[in-house]
Order: sequence, then C-alpha cells, then structure tokens
Amino acid sequence: MSRKLLELRKLKKYFPVSQGTLKAVEDVSFVIYEGEKFGVVGESGCGKSTLGRTILQLYQQTSGSCVYYGKSTQEFFPKYLEHEISLLPTYQSKAQEYYQKSVQVDGQIGALQAKAVQLDPVGSKADAKAYDALQKKIAKLEFQSKEYKKDASRQLREASRTVGSLILCKDLKGVMDLFFAAQKELSLTHTLLIEQANIQGKIDENLVKLDQLAHNKERIDLLQAKDELNEEEKYQLADLLHIQKQLPSYNAAAMEEENVQLEARVAQVQAQIVTHQQKEQALRKQAFDTYRGKDILPITERTQDPAYQAKLDANYETGINLRRLNPKELRAIRPDLQMVFQDPSASLDPRQTIGQAIEEVFQIHTNDSKAVRRQKTLQLLKEVDLKEEHYYAYPNSLSGGMKQRVGIAKAIALNPSFIVLDEAVSALDVSVQAQILQLLTRLQREKNLTYLFITHDLGVVKHFCDRVLVMYLGNVCELSSSDRLFHNPLHPYTQSLLRAVPKMSLGGEEYSQILQGEVPSPINPPKGCPFHTRCAHCMEICKKEKPTLVEMEPGHQVACHLFTKESFK
Repeated sequence: MSRKLLELRKLKKYFPVSQGTLKAVEDVSFVIYEGEKFGVVGESGCGKSTLGRTILQLYQQTSGSCVYYGKSTQEFFPKYLEHEISLLPTYQSKAQEYYQKSVQVDGQIGALQAKAVQLDPVGSKADAKAYDALQKKIAKLEFQSKEYKKDASRQLREASRTVGSLILCKDLKGVMDLFFAAQKELSLTHTLLIEQANIQGKIDENLVKLDQLAHNKERIDLLQAKDELNEEEKYQLADLLHIQKQLPSYNAAAMEEENVQLEARVAQVQAQIVTHQQKEQALRKQAFDTYRGKDILPITERTQDPAYQAKLDANYETGINLRRLNPKELRAIRPDLQMVFQDPSASLDPRQTIGQAIEEVFQIHTNDSKAVRRQKTLQLLKEVDLKEEHYYAYPNSLSGGMKQRVGIAKAIALNPSFIVLDEAVSALDVSVQAQILQLLTRLQREKNLTYLFITHDLGVVKHFCDRVLVMYLGNVCELSSSDRLFHNPLHPYTQSLLRAVPKMSLGGEEYSQILQGEVPSPINPPKGCPFHTRCAHCMEICKKEKPTLVEMEPGHQVACHLFTKESFK
C-alpha cells in the first residue's frame, strides 16, 4: 500500500433517542490508504452510511479519533495544535494526581485485606458478616482504583497525540519550547501557502481571459453556423455573446506580462516555504532526539517501561484530527473530503441549471472570478463525459445517470483527496451502473482519488473495491482484500451474506440462502458477540464476551471467537 490517508481508532457514534442510546458505530478501527477503493458492506441498518458521515464529521463523533493525512498541517494549520501544547503540563499533572489517588486507594485495600485475613468467614456468624462487609468495601475500592488508573492512562494517551512519549519527560518546558518554535515555523509556512494560492488564482484568471480572447469568436461562429439550436445551445450562444462584449477591455499583452511576474513570485514563495518546512521538521526532530527516553518521570508504574513509551509514540499524530477542528476549520477542510449521494435527483436543486449547481461549489469555497468559475465548470462537464450544452440545462432534462455524473462533478470540483460514495450506483440501471463505475475508476486514476464505497451490492464490491470492511450492528466483523474475502470468508456473517447472493443453477433457476432471524436493536444490542443471536456456530463464550479483531493472515482480520484461543478452552 502507499501512504495512509485516513486512520480511524475506536470510532464511536451514538444517538440519544427516547428509548435510550442508539449505538450506530461501535469501536471501528482501520486505515485507508491513498489511492484505494475501500468498500463497506452489510445489511441495511448496520451503520455503513453513519460511518461515512461520521468520518466526514457531518455527524459529530461520540468518541475515538479520525486522523486525516491528505493535507499537511502546514497547508491547513489547525488551531488545536498550539492549544494542546499549552495543555501538556495539565495532562501531566492530572495523570500524576489520578495515579496517586489510585495508590492511596490501593493502600486502603491492603489495610482492609489485612483485617479480612484475621476473620474466619466460615466460623462465627459475626465473623462471616464482618468478612462479607469487608469484601464489599474491597470490591468497591478495587473498582475505584482501576478507574483512577484508567483516568491517569487517558491523560497520558491524550497528551501523546501531540508529543508522543515526550509527555513523560521531566523537562516538559524544554519540550514545549521546541514544539512552540515549530508551530511558529508552521504558521509562517501557512501564510506563504495562502499567498501562493492567491497568486495562482490571479494567474488562472488571466489565462481564462486570454483563452476567451483567442477562441470566443470561434465558438460563437460555430453555433451561429447551425441551422437550428436546441434550448441549451441558445442559452450558450447568448452567454458567449455577453462575454464577447467584455473582450475589448482585456489587454492581452499586459496580462501575459503580469503572469510572467506572478510566476516569478510563486517561485520565490515556494523557496521560502521549503525553508520554513525544513526548520519546522528540524525542531520536531530535535525535540525527540533530545528528550525521548531520557529523564522519565515515574508518573505511573508503567512509564519506565520502553514498551509503554513506544505505545505512546505510536499515538503521536502527524495528520489532522478531524474531531478537534472548530466549525470554521471544518468548513475549510470540506474541499478535501467530499461525498456522492445515493439519489442523484434529490442532491440537485431543480431551480438551478447544471452550471449554477457546479459553480456554487466554487462560490462557497474559492475567491475565483465568474469567468474562472465558468471555465472550471465547463472543464468538469467534459471530465464526467457531459457536453458543454449541459451547463445551461436543468436537472429535469437529464437522465438518472447524467444527474449522478453532475453529482460526481460537484464532488471532484475542488480536487479532493477522499470521497465517500454512499450507495452511489444503487439507484441506477445496471448498464448505467457500469458506466458510472468506469468513470469513477478513470477519475481515481487521473486525480489520485481515494474512495470509501458504501453499498449492499456484493457483486459491485467484488469487481470495484481493493479492500472490503464487513459491518454488523455498528461493529466490524471482517476486513480483508476483496479477492481474499470472496474466496475465503472467515466470519459466519460474511459467509451468510455471500450465500444470500442470488446465483443461477444448472436448471436456470435462481436460488439463495436467506439469513434467518431479525437484526437486534442497536438501542439494546445483545451482550457478547453482536451476531451470536443469528449465528449457526454460536458457542457459550459468544454470549458472554465480545470478540476482538485479530489478524489471521497478513491483511485479513476477523472478529469471531472461532478464531481466538479462548474458543478452544
């Protein structure tokens, strides 16, 4: 695989409802790699769409983390980074405080256990009563101690997202100074990147005007030469004639000269950006080289353990934690994270032309002029295999497949890295599905896109996706490459889904094996394995303990007690 683009760790999404809490997504963890087509399958109500919307932060996640690596912190510069650095002393002191409380409680437990040893629980009635009372107190204190230790660990884990195992260092001020210095370089880089984007926008605007000067008359002559124009072509001709009136005010020589100067400034800015990026990386490296593994505070009994320090280092986030972004920052990162919806008709405003619908994306997220927006929209229509005339058409004049192409054009308009395809082809005819899937594959190859493909159609998944995640009741059942999942499914639920796919027998009759039983309520899910109420291989342990996700072979993970040591005891 190439570099990771998105990493989910124990992602949860709960909805408060009148009957209790609906657990739509439960402890989902996986990595999506750049340029991958990642499929998510399962029955209706399994949490597929909720997972996609939670990743995009359309639904605010309940807990866990969703870290995005498609945009560097220099490009985006989230404000939470500096805030988290300033909180490091608080994380460290709270971790010490919670652990010391657990030590005090452990001392109380030891004293009570010493008293309990002096009693005879099978002797006199008074001893038995006193012994039982002590055991209840001990159990309560043990739970309290365990919670304090969890709180201490949680503080260190949260801090490690910012500085890794350096949160354990005695000289935390030295660590913070280096990270604050790195943040300053990060801020300078971000400012220069904004300047570069603004200069490039001006260059693009000049190029569009030069193109209009060179070719607008040719386009008008081509339309006027036609014997009869359809409705869209009439609108197009009127638009081109309007643009033609503005052309005399354009100075081609001046714009070309301006672009030469602007491109020279872009080169200067790029050189400055590289300098600040190198300084920032050097400061972070200096922090880890200077402090990692040295002068470690005994915050808890685990802090001196190199394995625990390595675990904290593994939590260090070099990407952007989407959960920690404020609303303004979330809006700013939307261009990178897009979505194509199931119903193409419902995703388009019937009062807008196709051109207006696509241009709206640029109006919201860019400072492009009207001429640049129009040019980019026409180019997008070509990229999704639509004609220029469709720029002037209304949604009601397009077929379902054409409308979905418009939806795809809107999704790719801002050059995103990651697109959630939520049942994007399920509402289309089979022949049109194939065309849309071919289009998505071509766009992925040309633009290095990464897809999260949500569907219930296993046939589409088999031929379209690189890896597949199988979900049931908000939980991960199995994760594998597409080929391996279809040739060697391990989880009983995955096997049931594949058996339910209609097949053709030799006699020409369709047959399938329908999974029996009702899906449990996500408001009151069963204890243990969520699938055990419908599983033909259910064991006693399945009713008591929830299985963990284990890797049976490289890249093939499954959450089932059939594939854990405990099931064979």
